[in-house]
Amino acid sequence: MWSFDKHFSATAVGIVLLLFCNQPRAVARASQVGHDDPWNPEHIEHLPPEVRNAVVRMCRDPLRAGHYFATYFDNSRLMKLHFEHLHCDGQAIFCRGDICLHQEYVSTGGHYRLMKSYYDRNND
Repeated sequence: MWSFDKHFSATAVGIVLLLFCNQPRAVARASQVGHDDPWNPEHIEHLPPEVRNAVVRMCRDPLRAGHYFATYFDNSRLMKLHFEHLHCDGQAIFCRGDICLHQEYVSTGGHYRLMKSYYDRNND
């Protein structure tokens, strides 16, 4: 005859097994929710305001950037912009052959300022 503890333990084991059996489907659904378009205007919107304003002035809407348009170094003190990862509806061309515009911004006093602008290979 089953006691309450044995019945409860068997039920708990059954629930845990059901959760593990359904896990791949749940993980697959979760990965679809977090999908990020590779050319996304949000990559521009998430830039610090002074950097975002400078980029927006460089080309008209619609403005879209790839995942690696902005990279951060030294605990986000240094930001590098890679213009080979920027689309601005064909109005501005930031690449010449295999070299593209790159800019480096440094954060001082809580604000980013342009430190360096140059053309370099687009091999990053």
